[in-house]
Amino acid sequence: MNILAPFAAAAVAVALVAFASPAQATGGLVCRTAGARPIILSMGLGHVPGSPLLMTRLVDSGRNVPVSPAQWWFDDEELRVLLIGPMAQKQEMLLRATRHGRTYDGNVWRDGKRRWVRCREG
Repeated sequence: MNILAPFAAAAVAVALVAFASPAQATGGLVCRTAGARPIILSMGLGHVPGSPLLMTRLVDSGRNVPVSPAQWWFDDEELRVLLIGPMAQKQEMLLRATRHGRTYDGNVWRDGKRRWVRCREG
């Protein structure tokens, strides 16, 4: 019997677990206003230089709103997102928030109204 066989099996198991874990190449943020009729913005972001915005979903009072990101800025201190409607005919929402610990707190402007918002990893 080979004395190193149990160690070899353990090394293979560790290698398989390491390769099976997610790559962590993307992440997400969920931004939500307070109140009974919240605005919820879900975003998928890449973890590479330039932080590409891969996906956006805007829900206002339970209704999906078709949007596209026109401009965005995301770093360790600040988050800014400008969303436009189909065919770039209308500005749907502007979000500006600054980092406070593990969240980004700030404001959204939609339909001429300003509301407080908190963004968290999600």
